[in-house]
Amino acid sequence: MKKARFVLAAMILASFAFFTACTKDTTPPSMNFKGGSGYTSDNVTIDAGSALKFGINASSGSSKLSGFTLKATHNNITVTVIDSAFSSDSFNQDYTLEIWDEGETRLAFTITDKDGETAELAIVVTANAVDDINAYSEILLGSYDNSTYGSSFASADGTVYKIADAKANSTKIDWLYFYGVSNQATLAAPDDADAATIFTGTNGLPSWATRNATRFRLVTEGAVWDNIATSADITAIATSTTETKVNQLAVGNIVAFKTAGNKLGLIKITEITGTGAGTIKYDVKVQK
Repeated sequence: MKKARFVLAAMILASFAFFTACTKDTTPPSMNFKGGSGYTSDNVTIDAGSALKFGINASSGSSKLSGFTLKATHNNITVTVIDSAFSSDSFNQDYTLEIWDEGETRLAFTITDKDGETAELAIVVTANAVDDINAYSEILLGSYDNSTYGSSFASADGTVYKIADAKANSTKIDWLYFYGVSNQATLAAPDDADAATIFTGTNGLPSWATRNATRFRLVTEGAVWDNIATSADITAIATSTTETKVNQLAVGNIVAFKTAGNKLGLIKITEITGTGAGTIKYDVKVQK
């Protein structure tokens, strides 16, 4: 029995020596936020849409750094914002992010080394809702032959102008309405060629000091009007606005536009009546 115990002890000792010899001590990487003016390094509350600047410093431990990720979690949904791979003993980067999601967003910054060791920093950003759009309802424009309602519109303040006043305020006018033989119900930029052949005479478009280059696109991807509540919602839809007019409009259409001053907006057509002396009614949501 003594021999057996000795053999067993020897086996245990040998096994211990083997595992001790194969174990490698590792030192994980280290990481910290940059401080100072302009940097965010702690939990913060902002207005939605605000930009935050983050600075990251990291150093390797036992092995070189191999990757960096930034993940954002909002309403239990996590998305990867940054995922970069590299090989270095150090890491020094600045990032500027715009936070649009209202409520709390957790930002997780993770550095990884070639041994799979990691270091993580996290910040919670709370974004408050902001009123960053102008909304106008039931705007009524008359076509070129309508003597009751103006044909010109300024999206900056929602004002409708008759043609003489529109000429005097040409810097403000973003579009005009007309009903044409082939174009039918049309919203056109002041610099549109067809509009210039319809709005003629003493106060016609060719005589305006400024003919703003508003650009349009008919939205075909099923935007939900009631869900458009912020500037970010508009930005997500009001893309590829390249046309000088949108024609053959129908009730229910949504039109994206970009003003000469680079404000983005959306128009929802709610009513069309008549032809050359008829009217169009619409709602507008536009960035402030």
